[in-house]
Amino acid sequence: MAMLKIIIRKMFNNRWLTGSLFLGLLITVALVSSIPTYTSSVLQKLLVSDLENYQLENSQYPSMFSFSVNFTKDDEINQLTMLDEVETYNKQLISATTIPVKTDVSILSSIPLQVTREQSTASTQTQQSGKLLAFTEIEQHINITDGRLPNDELVDGAYEAIVPERALLERDIVLGTTFLVGEGESQFLVKPVATFKAKDNYDPYWTLSPEVYRNDFIIAEQLYRQEFLPNNPQLLETSRFITNFDYQSITSENIQTLLSLERKVNATVSSMMETIILTDFPAQTLLSTYGQKEEQLRTMLWSLNVPVLVMLSIYLYMVSRLIVNRQLNEIAILASRGAKRTQIMLIYFIEVSILGSIAFLFGPFIGAYLCNLLGATNGFLEFVQRTALPINIRPESYLYGCIAVIASIVMTMIPVYFASKQSIVDHKQKQARNMANYKWYSILFSLGLIGLAIYGLYSVQTQELSNTSSPQADSIYVDPVLFFLPAIFIIGLGLFILRLYPILMMGIYLLGRKIWPISLYTTFVQVSRSAKQYQFLMLFLVMTIGIGVYSASAARTINTNLEEQIRYNNGADITVDVRWASSEIATSPSVGNEPSNTEDGTEVEQGKSIVYTEPPFDPFLQLDGVEHATRVFNKAPVKVEAKGSSIFSAELMAIEPNAFGETAWFKSTLLPHHWFNYLNLIASEPSAVLISKSVSTSLGVKEGDYLTMEWEGSDYAEFVVYGVIDYWPSFNPLLKSEDGSDPTLIVANLSYVQNLMGLEPYQIWLQTDTGTQRNGLYENMKQLNLPVTNMDDVQPKLIELKNSAFLLGLNGTMSLGFIISLMITFIGFLLYWILTIKSRTLQYGIYRAMGIPMPKLIAILIWEQVMTSGIACLLGIAIGGITSRLFVPLFQLSFNPQSIVPPFMVMFDPRDEMKIYLFVAFMLVIGLSILVILLRKIKIHQAIKLGED
Repeated sequence: MAMLKIIIRKMFNNRWLTGSLFLGLLITVALVSSIPTYTSSVLQKLLVSDLENYQLENSQYPSMFSFSVNFTKDDEINQLTMLDEVETYNKQLISATTIPVKTDVSILSSIPLQVTREQSTASTQTQQSGKLLAFTEIEQHINITDGRLPNDELVDGAYEAIVPERALLERDIVLGTTFLVGEGESQFLVKPVATFKAKDNYDPYWTLSPEVYRNDFIIAEQLYRQEFLPNNPQLLETSRFITNFDYQSITSENIQTLLSLERKVNATVSSMMETIILTDFPAQTLLSTYGQKEEQLRTMLWSLNVPVLVMLSIYLYMVSRLIVNRQLNEIAILASRGAKRTQIMLIYFIEVSILGSIAFLFGPFIGAYLCNLLGATNGFLEFVQRTALPINIRPESYLYGCIAVIASIVMTMIPVYFASKQSIVDHKQKQARNMANYKWYSILFSLGLIGLAIYGLYSVQTQELSNTSSPQADSIYVDPVLFFLPAIFIIGLGLFILRLYPILMMGIYLLGRKIWPISLYTTFVQVSRSAKQYQFLMLFLVMTIGIGVYSASAARTINTNLEEQIRYNNGADITVDVRWASSEIATSPSVGNEPSNTEDGTEVEQGKSIVYTEPPFDPFLQLDGVEHATRVFNKAPVKVEAKGSSIFSAELMAIEPNAFGETAWFKSTLLPHHWFNYLNLIASEPSAVLISKSVSTSLGVKEGDYLTMEWEGSDYAEFVVYGVIDYWPSFNPLLKSEDGSDPTLIVANLSYVQNLMGLEPYQIWLQTDTGTQRNGLYENMKQLNLPVTNMDDVQPKLIELKNSAFLLGLNGTMSLGFIISLMITFIGFLLYWILTIKSRTLQYGIYRAMGIPMPKLIAILIWEQVMTSGIACLLGIAIGGITSRLFVPLFQLSFNPQSIVPPFMVMFDPRDEMKIYLFVAFMLVIGLSILVILLRKIKIHQAIKLGED
């Protein structure tokens, strides 16, 4: 108890340092515990989105699991007993998943039975065989279209049933007709009393359309179980169990459970009897990929957070060292009076354990809040209003938090360990020595880090270039090395420069020691002779600013390049296919519905050319939110001839040069000259064309040469080459054709092509105003009754990209890591300088006693800040820029090479750098203001007194 009182009193007396240490522990636990929480939340959001898309694309409820059991394959079983056992097992199986169930259906089916009318004639005697079925709670999922619900008891010895509407036509009957079903002793009467249809066609209850059961009779489940099965157990053929899980509630923890259902059913039911088991789980393939996605996302998050965790470790070490340094006298006195090292360490261990325990309790909840912050990112330090992530704190979060606390305790106990072995004599001797000199091997350590990072850079480049397998087109995976190496490089280069910095300062001091004013003279002496004193602070700033610049560049580069790829591939904000009337509508209706899909095969039939009627174009210009529109005619394959050579699979793009330039999206740096100049070339001459390099190489043509084009059903026309291009909106020069040949493109004038080669369906490209609401635009299209058959909008693709697990993790983690780095750096900055001012009270008091006025004393402090914190910030910006130039280009190796169009480019956005500059300015101004206030409070009579030192 006495020791606990001492610890609490010591913590209270050093409350600012203790609070700073606790803040570091809390942030560390929150950050580490947020990784499994965020991974689970992002994957759940991604999973729900994928399942929703699956349902829309396949018109099938994705989280449906069903299995059917056949009871006719095993002669030794009792069908009713075995049915009870299988049903019991199904309930246990579904309950064990702990996933909410949307619908749970059991379908009992008899063997096919002979069906005849009770009062039959020769012409009506033949009927298709049918089955007797029972559905669980079917009355809640149907609408009776004629008749009434069947009775759950026999009526006049007959089973009343419902049938689909089509059954009446199939059997040529009316409701109330009685059938004799079965043969021999197993023969009974069935009377259809109602027809029905599904209440909701999208109800997951109906895995098959009701019309599938048009030859069967559906009777009440209670009657089926209490009357039909007990009297005719041998007629039971199958039972099918259909469970539709609520996919909105499925988490990543449930995935393995769902994937194991099929294996469990096959193993358990097969052990009960000899049977045929048919299982169906539509989402199985989709879910099976999530294990890999979770591992990739978790690895990426850990990699992104490594620099921040390193900074937190340094921060904890620094704060712990500051605490120990302030209490070295106390520790030395305790050691001199006989206290054992273990006793001294126990005091500090209990102190940090108390703080760590509190951080462990509250850290995961703060981590959950951080996850919400991560989910709102739309770029580096860009936050938007977005649907909140489904945040659930997982048990793993506490496990990770516990590990973080233990690691933090070890980090903070290191300074205590080294200090606890010093007696008061050792402490005073060490204090008297000059501690400014660095060990020689510290230089080798920093050079080793730089060498390791450069070697890693070279290895990654060499390995990727020699790797023949490329990433999949639909996957984005970033190698964790791309986050480790830059952090190592920044730390290594920063340490190396900081080792040389004191020498540089001493050199500047020696060059002008006779002319420097007192403020600069004092600063040079202080910084050059006490460089080790500033090591942690300057390293903090270099790491924070450097990693911030790199993070901003990496996030901006990846976001911008992925967004540009989508815009480039789409060509414009919106591309529209419209319905064209043609002379082939009567014989080929698909021509009018899908013009882009019919041009290759229906231009000529029996020697007659198709005649198209052009739809009106002006209504597209009148759409709300549409700024520009243009017509674009795409045709492939096209035969091109020049200089005796031919290309039979070229692609033609015929455009309106002026309108195309206003509408299409294109990056002007992709061509040697601005792309408007190329548009002006073909605008000046109707027969002018632009050709891709592949066309120029294949045909051996250049500017000024002539070529001819034609395609099946078109007229022949001649063109002149005005330019050779590498890129063009929507043209991918890297995408090889099926036969391995390079893609080819020819850009021509639309009016010239239409006049000489014929009028055929074209696309309409639209450019929308910034901020145009798509719902309003789509509604406007419906109101104007525009003949749109297909539309490709870039905005949903961009939204899907921004909401992807990869970019959410990248943008969120980089933004959060940078914010945390700024916060702990700012706290460390203030803490360091406040303690420095207090520890140098005697020095500043002597300065004042010597007659140095307060303005010059403030100037000394400002110069010291500039020479340490200011220089460290500049170094961080410079090192971050160098790191970005070296390592950010490696990110392109993580994408499918054929999709990197436009080419991958490193991006630096002034807005990102401005945020960093504002932080630096804010930190220096606030820090200096606080330090000046503290400096003004120093009184000479308190500083200069007997025994001060």
